[in-house]
Amino acid sequence: MTPFARFAALARRHFLSGLAGLLLAASASAAAPPAPLLPESLAASAELVYGERDGFWEKTLLVRFPTARRALSTSDGLVDARAALNHAAHPLLWGKLGAAGKAYSEGVRDALADRLGLARAAVAQMATAADMDNLAVVTRSHGPLTVTVLATAGARSNAIRTGVDSGSHIEGLDEDDKPAGTINILVLTNIALSDAALARALITVTEGKTAALEDLKVASTYTPGVQATGTGTDSIIVVSGTAAPRATYTGGHSRIGELIGKATHAAVIEALGKQNGYFLPGAKRFPDAAGGPAKAAGDLRIALLHLDPVPGDIAGNRARIEAGIRAAARQGADWVVTPELAETGYNFVKRIGTGWIAPFPDAWIHTLAAIARDNGIALFVGFAEREKGSGTLHNSVAAIDRAGNILGSYRKQRPVGRAEAWSVAGGDGKPFTVDGIQVGTLICADAWRPDTAAQLAGRGAQILLSPANWPPVEGMGPGDVWEQRSRETGLPLIAVNRGGKEPELDFSAGVSAVSVNGQRLFSFSAPAGGIFFVDWDRARRFREVQP
Repeated sequence: MTPFARFAALARRHFLSGLAGLLLAASASAAAPPAPLLPESLAASAELVYGERDGFWEKTLLVRFPTARRALSTSDGLVDARAALNHAAHPLLWGKLGAAGKAYSEGVRDALADRLGLARAAVAQMATAADMDNLAVVTRSHGPLTVTVLATAGARSNAIRTGVDSGSHIEGLDEDDKPAGTINILVLTNIALSDAALARALITVTEGKTAALEDLKVASTYTPGVQATGTGTDSIIVVSGTAAPRATYTGGHSRIGELIGKATHAAVIEALGKQNGYFLPGAKRFPDAAGGPAKAAGDLRIALLHLDPVPGDIAGNRARIEAGIRAAARQGADWVVTPELAETGYNFVKRIGTGWIAPFPDAWIHTLAAIARDNGIALFVGFAEREKGSGTLHNSVAAIDRAGNILGSYRKQRPVGRAEAWSVAGGDGKPFTVDGIQVGTLICADAWRPDTAAQLAGRGAQILLSPANWPPVEGMGPGDVWEQRSRETGLPLIAVNRGGKEPELDFSAGVSAVSVNGQRLFSFSAPAGGIFFVDWDRARRFREVQP
């Protein structure tokens, strides 16, 4: 037995020894989202099974059938299936397993089969690192025909164009692990399909998937600028139903083929939006955007989202930011600026830790990019960043231009105190080019001393934006620091502070401000949070805007 085989066997035994009880406990978890509801005509049931291994999450979609169903799986071939599963595990767990990943995923299948009292060969399986919480379930029907597609998808790190990109793995000769990122598609039909129809359905599913990637403009990871056709690890399971009329052909000219293709297309688009932040052009357009008071020709309207983030409420804070952007769009805003750490709240680490922080740019940042693109708004958003590759954490601001281009992040150079001990100081900052203007960013205490602002001015900045979490505290500012920096650099400075309270700090008296030439032109405050607007002539004139 080779060293790899011994390791794989050990990994499999270790997994089997503990999974059954873990899954039984996890399936009863109150925290698990509801199971997908399948149409009654499919005569199938679905559940989501949650567990953990070595500190990493595991999430499995399990679909069961009351009798054996003919199925075709790209992992298992033809199967008389009593169940089908799509197993998701944390990307870091797959990385830890390495070449033993295949044995691990087979162990998942075997343990579930044993738990259900089924033959292991009667369970069709596939595996992914995409989060099962981002599962897309799409049903299409016509007359007596029903098709449901359940898809998970990730394409940021492993998208390929077949016929262009190179392969590197030779099974049986190489023990290197394959790249992460995959699109897994489970197709259920209510009508019976012949074996030929099952085989033809693989082509139809692939065409629907590729059309989705093309519509989303997903590029190859390996050949820049080339349209992707899939990922290098995609899987499909097609499961036949039992009802009449039986189909022998599932190509695009058949009604059942049309339903399979359309359901696949919609499910892949939805899954990639949830997992990676890919959205069709216009999908994030606000229908009530582009109103508000008139502004002078050439002026930029800047929205100061003086928000009230809740520490640790990531989903809620993201929703508040998106709602604030929408409200700003209704008033004709061109740029939107949030406070420091608007995504997380200030004292978030003691509540939720930092393990959840994904490498930049994550799916939510890509979602913001789609919002920026579809509404023609530039965004400057305070968030917690994990640097891709090194994993280093930073207190950062993401910059996104009106076309939806993610320009990068500015990392706070002066993290302060115990509340920011999780973050590493950033290096020298550089201005971002937005609307032809060089925009420098400072985060809160970066403005305390003159050097960071001077550095940005020396690199061509024409305006300074300063997201902050800075309550007025005697001896700790902000005092007149924003006015000092505007006088020293000769640049206008807009500070976007916050309102609200956290148990550790009271921000309700926090002030956002516009300063020019050492003078504060405007001060804004809202104890529970609010949105303020100014029009800027791209030089030194500012005008407060009342919605």
